Amino acid sequence: MTTPNAHLPQISAIIPTCGRTELLLNCVASIISGNYEDYEILVIDQDPSQQLLHGLAQRFPGERRLRYFFLDRAGASSARNLGLQEARCEIVAFIDDDAVADPAWLQAIHEAFLAFQPPPALIAGRIDPIWPGKRPEWYPQEREYLLGLYNIGDELRSMPEHDQPVGANMAGLRQVILALGGFDQNLGPNYFRKRPMVTGEDALLGRRARQAGYSVLYQPRARVCHQISAAKLRRRYFLRRHFWEGVTIVTEMQSLGELGPGKRGHLVYHAKVIAKSLVLALLPNLRRKDGYPSSALRMLALSRAACSLGTIYGVLTLDALAG
Repeated sequence: MTTPNAHLPQISAIIPTCGRTELLLNCVASIISGNYEDYEILVIDQDPSQQLLHGLAQRFPGERRLRYFFLDRAGASSARNLGLQEARCEIVAFIDDDAVADPAWLQAIHEAFLAFQPPPALIAGRIDPIWPGKRPEWYPQEREYLLGLYNIGDELRSMPEHDQPVGANMAGLRQVILALGGFDQNLGPNYFRKRPMVTGEDALLGRRARQAGYSVLYQPRARVCHQISAAKLRRRYFLRRHFWEGVTIVTEMQSLGELGPGKRGHLVYHAKVIAKSLVLALLPNLRRKDGYPSSALRMLALSRAACSLGTIYGVLTLDALAG
């Protein structure tokens, strides 16, 4: 499907995917129909059936900018790393297979790298939701980032210090990302391992970039819309996701050497958080926010308890997690 070309494009768009053919095809179509022409698309397929290859050939016959790779049972981080290795461009852009790109997505990414000198190592784009129906009233707005959403306004700016890029829509300089170690393969969504909900590979890369002295920008015009599955809007999934977010935080801290030798302090602190959060879940009106429904306050409190419980589990099972 790849045709050699003397002119190398400016941006390599990398899409990991596994078993979601229709979503992936729509994602690719959104990039191809955009207003920026100087790119290539690398599709990293992890579905053993490789049926996607036929779907791509049928929907995009003769599309020279489209390159297909198969990676067996690897996970999102390994897929992105393969994309980094195979990319022919200095700028690499990442998008999830269940997202659709705004027509100006790649153009906005290119402009953001040109707007600052020295250029940033990473750029985070705006990610808006495509809800499967009405947005649940009980879902706290503060936790929408765990759905792969990010929107801090309409200004091109430095990314806030405690925010990190989201893999559903981010870009970077290829050589810098490779020098930083790429995406940590102990983290990231992976259907094929025992702990598929340990994520954070994108956040860890952002933190490593900052530690190395690089800047990270937010470019709101580099916008995608992220499909939110109905399964992720169930309370049980919501709490499970926060439990594994706690495990993820511990894994990130261990990777960055921030955890320290003592476990007791972490265990005591998070045990207190759990106790306090459970009280607030039972009595959500103790922290009433104007216009904030009690159901959302209750789930916000429970999410803190679940995250702290996951953190405790992570601290107690560090060796197992590393394996």
